[in-house]
Amino acid sequence: MKIKPRQNEISQSFLKGSDLNLREQEVLKDAAIRTGFKPQKLLSRSSWWTSKQIGAFHYLGKYKNKNAIMKIQGVKPEISEIYMIQSFKKANKSKIIRPPYLYTYLKWDDKKRYEALVLEDTGNTTVINSPTNQKEVDEFYNLYYEYRKNCLSDPWIEKPDEGISEMIKTSFENWKIASYKLYPKHSLREEDDQKLIDKAVEVLIKNYQNVELEFMHGHFSATDLYKVGGDIVLLSNLYWSYRNPFRDGIFAYHWFSYGLSDLPNIMPTQIDEQRRLWLEKINMLPKNGYERKLLKLALLERATAGLNLDALSIDPQLKASKYLVSTARRDVEELIQSI
Repeated sequence: MKIKPRQNEISQSFLKGSDLNLREQEVLKDAAIRTGFKPQKLLSRSSWWTSKQIGAFHYLGKYKNKNAIMKIQGVKPEISEIYMIQSFKKANKSKIIRPPYLYTYLKWDDKKRYEALVLEDTGNTTVINSPTNQKEVDEFYNLYYEYRKNCLSDPWIEKPDEGISEMIKTSFENWKIASYKLYPKHSLREEDDQKLIDKAVEVLIKNYQNVELEFMHGHFSATDLYKVGGDIVLLSNLYWSYRNPFRDGIFAYHWFSYGLSDLPNIMPTQIDEQRRLWLEKINMLPKNGYERKLLKLALLERATAGLNLDALSIDPQLKASKYLVSTARRDVEELIQSI
């Protein structure tokens, strides 16, 4: 029997450090020569929150006269995204959702300290736009149910030995360090926030005892579902992993909410309305009382992660930032009371 690899914990890699931002052009040139990819334009850099450290970057270009995207991964993952994409493709039973086409790749090189993937260009037509509307959110959750039904039946990574409670404890210990490392002083962090976060973590650890981890795409977000022809292409395949139940059902809502801060002059009432569109669908996910509790726990875990660090990564000068941080704080308080 083939031994399955252990899962990635990407958000916690920040504390290991990365110098990819200093090596970007050197690595890009080397990867382009070795693969035949012709880079044309930088698309994005993947950083941890607002730090200068990047774990990966993407370039648009040409590969064998086709539009393509090169992704350079500069921090060694536990499991390569190459393996993840190939495994997802093999196990996938959906006729609608698929991974991106992988044209060619370079496996991780310990000496050069990178791996490279040349992928199809998925364009820029996402299922969800910002601001969104009822039709888009309905379509997103139709795809979520499709993914739950047809993309998860044959896990290709090993289930962790530690349970959810242990994972929560470790994650928040590391995220707390990251929060104060990135923002020793933050204008929107209140004096009692850390006490509230610690209390929430205690509630999570206590209530997640004996709850089973579930295999899922750990980054099923509004920015990872692209319409390509008649297909839906699911990106961020580095994040397939075992997580707490319902995390994949609320992850998009969590980050979409903070992304609203980028909209010029957005008002609190508009933020509330956008969040309501998501929450109406989210509250329909549980089938019974036990699942409703699991959903509340998942929402508490994300709201607490928001108050600790995610919400603090929004530019505090933006008009919406103070409201979004206070919303995270309120959500944590209310969810603790309801569990």
